[in-house]
Amino acid sequence: MASESEQNRPVKKPNHGEEEQLEEDFISCLPDTILHIILSKLEMRDAAVTTVVSKRWAPLFNTLPSLKIDADSFNPRDPNSHLEEHGEPYVKNPDKWIDAFYSVLDARKASVKKFDIDVEILDWYHEYFDEVIRELCDNGVEELLIYNTEIRELYRIPSPVFSCNTVVKLDFSHCRLVVPSKLTGLRSVKSLKLYCVTVADIDLRRMISRCKAMEKLVITECNKVENIVIRGPSLVELEISSYRPFAISLKNVPRLTFVKVSFSYDYEFWRDCYASFEERNAGHLSDECFSPSDSEKSFEGANEATKLMAFLNRLRSVKDLRLDFSDECCLMLSKEGIVLPPKLSPMCYLV
Repeated sequence: MASESEQNRPVKKPNHGEEEQLEEDFISCLPDTILHIILSKLEMRDAAVTTVVSKRWAPLFNTLPSLKIDADSFNPRDPNSHLEEHGEPYVKNPDKWIDAFYSVLDARKASVKKFDIDVEILDWYHEYFDEVIRELCDNGVEELLIYNTEIRELYRIPSPVFSCNTVVKLDFSHCRLVVPSKLTGLRSVKSLKLYCVTVADIDLRRMISRCKAMEKLVITECNKVENIVIRGPSLVELEISSYRPFAISLKNVPRLTFVKVSFSYDYEFWRDCYASFEERNAGHLSDECFSPSDSEKSFEGANEATKLMAFLNRLRSVKDLRLDFSDECCLMLSKEGIVLPPKLSPMCYLV
């Protein structure tokens, strides 16, 4: 037993250096899963620097389950050297950027479960990125988020994505979808989000029908869409927003509880911001599809009125319904004598 003098002896406080050492040891003792979460909050270059901190940290970066890539990931550190006039980051030197990108992928010691890329050079260097995405799909990627920031050069989603059965989340922005006639993948997809994507009705229908496990579907400002047919036995949430109205047909959605639909007649939105000159010259799109009359035609006539009412009537069991129609769209509805259902569930919202 300690003597009375030893018990009353003041406890020695660690100095500043010892405190830092204790803190470092405490963090290093955390499991890999926690350290991976910490590293995932850092910028790519900052996370890579941690490999030289200690032997404990050395393998962590190359085993990160998620990778978030943007222009700043491999750009020079000069904060003003890689900004466009409107302040958005861009890839300053594509060749060096891609070399650095590949060096990170080559050093990987574990498969990537979540891949999030947000750059403007996807279509310019599509062969490189197609190969990267193919390898990700082959190695069991679960979340694939592809944001093409060059809005006039749509990136075509490579075919291996449609044969991947491990992916559970797909987010595509400013891309082009051409879905194979025979689909072998997408069985595990639970969330599908399409923003400013060019896709034909038949391709969209084929993709949605294949995603039988899908619980959330978001379609925003997509081009070439005229008639969406949704067969989703697991679908719970549906959000659709468009610069022009189109038909929506629900075939098998027994679990659907949340629906939000926003329509307008902002035909200039897509023409000015998202139409590529290459598509028009190649005949994929015509100037006629941007005219106000065509936007109105997609919603004119008794047939379209009937389709809208059929869609709304299929939502009787939906607990949360939100309709957001522009003034022009409401005027068109009134001209066609369309009246919204007199009764909505208590959770419904009309904006």
